[in-house]
Parts: sequence; structure tokens; C-alpha cells
Amino acid sequence: MSGIQCHKRLWYEKNHPERKANISRSLQRKFDQGEEVGISARKCFPEGGLIDAIDPLVSVKQTQEAIECGDTCIFEASFMFNDVLVRCDILEKDSNSWRIIEVKASTVNSTVKKSKIVKEEYLHDLAIQKYVLTGYGLSVSKTQLMLINSTECVYPDLSNLFSIKDVTDQVDPLMDKVHSNVETFKIVLDRDDEPQVLIGEHCDEPYRCPFHTHCWEAVPERSIFTIPYLNKDKKAELVKKGIFSLEDIPANYPLSQKQRAYVDSIPANQPEINTAAIKRLLSVLEYPIHFLDFETDNPAIPRFDGLRPYQQFPFQYSCHIMQSDGTVTHHEYLHTDESDPRKPLLESLLNHVSATGSVVVYRASFEKGVLKDLADYFHEHTLTLQSIIDRLWDQLVIFQKHYMHPDFCGSNSLKDVLPVLVPSLCYENLDVQDGLEAQAVWNLMLNTKNERGKNEMIEHLKTYCELDTLATVEIHKVLCEL
Repeated sequence: MSGIQCHKRLWYEKNHPERKANISRSLQRKFDQGEEVGISARKCFPEGGLIDAIDPLVSVKQTQEAIECGDTCIFEASFMFNDVLVRCDILEKDSNSWRIIEVKASTVNSTVKKSKIVKEEYLHDLAIQKYVLTGYGLSVSKTQLMLINSTECVYPDLSNLFSIKDVTDQVDPLMDKVHSNVETFKIVLDRDDEPQVLIGEHCDEPYRCPFHTHCWEAVPERSIFTIPYLNKDKKAELVKKGIFSLEDIPANYPLSQKQRAYVDSIPANQPEINTAAIKRLLSVLEYPIHFLDFETDNPAIPRFDGLRPYQQFPFQYSCHIMQSDGTVTHHEYLHTDESDPRKPLLESLLNHVSATGSVVVYRASFEKGVLKDLADYFHEHTLTLQSIIDRLWDQLVIFQKHYMHPDFCGSNSLKDVLPVLVPSLCYENLDVQDGLEAQAVWNLMLNTKNERGKNEMIEHLKTYCELDTLATVEIHKVLCEL
């Protein structure tokens, strides 16, 4: 799978594994969820037996013994052929042949075209498994995916958590390429010098390469990759010419008007600000102004009543409230135990968000979704929550349309806007620096038995979420000064 993404990645994994970036807490959380989903999937096959040996040769031997003993369902069945080791999540006997079932913590959407239901990398994953098993001597009749059923499954009924999709007809056309890929990858791995592969969008597809930081270390902050809506072919063309810095792009290089304006703004280092439009947007705000932000979790396997797989639910909020005289107060809530956080969080929120006054957020679609889900579940508060939704005011719109700055580096995220407008504030020194990390730390906090460590994580979460709303307060002040 690494070789399909990039020959250099494959070579690095054997020859320079120390160049890998450290696994972040948010990525580790994703890995842990994947393992949790895999274990849960086994419950659908009560007759199955687990091959638990870590050593590859031992696991292959245990698998062979299980097959010889007549086992018809095996978890983590291990096979080796042509120097390739695979472990099948679930291998089940189907008459005189076998079916491979690959478990993925991904969702299936039955309303889209068949070709779009599953990701291409999942098909390649199954193809290499079928190649090895067939080479080993087994007959494989079906290759299937076991995916999360996010449209029909609702907690507490998890009986339909999974949906099995047969993708044999999509995997089989890939089989002709597998052997040649394996032989090519062997040659790559045996090279003394690293493959010469240019950086590009493949560095993040289908997943961010663990060697991304190493390969991109010479790319300047203001690079061609920050140009808004620049298509991948043009990026690849510029990379091939050795052009990475915006200052090196030829004046006659074909760009859209917006792209050219962005590139030309770099040498002048001057922001592009539509003060009239900003003033018009600010004029609709009504006091008291509430600056609101939620932190949410969305586990693959839901654990609270009425929630679907991957459905967001809030576990924390921060709210700064600005009165007409400029005074600002802060209110917050963080749930610190394993019970359902929605009701106590909502009660706290409604105690602090008044019946009148604007509610400023950054990326309103997110907060709107959280509030709507709360309204759908807590019917007694539907009207009050709808009132808050109706009063949402999105600060992001200003930085999407009316305030551009070269130091944003093509981004309009709060993390990039804040240090430019309010240099005294930034996220870099925080232990928790984004929403995905907040998810991971919250789950770690719930599961730790170390009281001191738990208290530290609670403080880190509060500090991060408070900065999210303090940031919008301070940005609001800067905008008003314009």
C-alpha cells in the first residue's frame, strides 16, 4: 500500500524509518478507533477464532494449523507468498472456497453510485490479500468490505452497526497488476539510493505520508501550494520546473484573477481589505454579543442514546459575552466523566446564552449542526435552540471574502488568522492545538486512572477551548477598529 502511494515512502520505511513524523494524539485516536471497530466486527462471527501470534512465521503456522483442524472462520489469518505477508481481518469458509472480509472504520452510503461506495485504496488492500492467499494455495471466491452503517444504526441498538459489501467485481480487475507491483516494489526496496520522486498531492493521498515533513522541509511557507483553488496539474507543472516559492512564479504564468491577485500581493506584503463590506457585516450585530465555540466527539461506535456512528456530540463549550459597554465575561463547561455530556452541557449553555443578542462563531455550519442535533434530541428546548441558531453570525465570512493577508498563507482558518491580527495570541504553545487533538485528549482524560494526569488534561482542554472564543473576541475588536 505504501508502494502504490509513493516509491520513496516505501524505500524510506525500510531504510530510514527514523524520518517518520511522530504519531500525533489525534492520529493515534484514529488508529485506536480502527482497532476497536475491528474487535467489534468479530462479534458478528461468534464461531471465529483469533490468530494472536505477533511473530509472522508463528502466525502463519497457527493459521495453517487452524485450517487443517477444520476451522471455518479465522480472525487475523496470516499468509505469506512471494515475500509478502498479509493478515486478513476475517476469513470465512464458503463451501469449498474462502471469502476475505476486510473491516474498515469507514461508512457506506447506499444512495451513491456503486463505484463511489468504497475508496480505491480499500480495493487495493483486498487485491494484495487475494494475491497472497491464491499464491499460498487457497481458493478465494469473494472479497468483501465490512463497513460502518451510519445511516441506519442508532444507539443503543448496535445490531446493524455493520454492513457487508461484496466488491469482488471491483477487486478482480486489479489482480493483473498486483504481481508486477510486488516485483517493482522489491526492486525499489533493494536499491541503495532513494527513488527520485517529486512532492505533490500524492503526499496526502489517500493518507498523509508519515515522511511528509521530511520531504517538504525545503518548501517555503508562502509556497505554490497556498494558491487558492490551483488545480493539481498546475501544481505538478510548477514542481517539475522547480518552482515552489510564490515569488518565482513567472508574471505570464496562467492564473485566475483571484490567484494572480494573491500571488502579486506577496511582494507588497499588503493586506486586501474591504472595510465597507466589513462595516456592513458588523453593523447587524446586537448586544450582548456571545462568542461561542463547541468541542465535539464523533466516535465510530456510538455510546449515547439516539446517536448514529460518527455523529457529532458536544462535550465542551466556551462562551465569552461582550456587553455594549465593552465589558467581557467568560463561561464554560467541560464534561469530565463517561456519562452522556449533552444534557448538563445544554443546561449550562442555556443559563449563559441570553434570549437576545448575536452569537458569533467561526465556521457557522459546525455550530449550527451541533445546536440542531441538540434541538432534535431535546424537544423541550427546540424553540430556544432554534433562536440561537437564528442569531448565529459567522466571523469566517469576513476572511473568506473581505480580508486577505499574505501572512495567512492562503488559509482562512482561525489558527492562521489570529496571530496576524492579534500577535499576542497564538495556539503554538498550547498542549492542545486543534479540535481533533481536543477529541483525543478528552477520551484520554476519561480513561486515565491517574488523577494528576486527568486534572492536567482538563486544564489543557479548558485553555484551548477558551482561546477559541477569546480569539474571536480579539479579532472582533480589531475589525471594529478598522
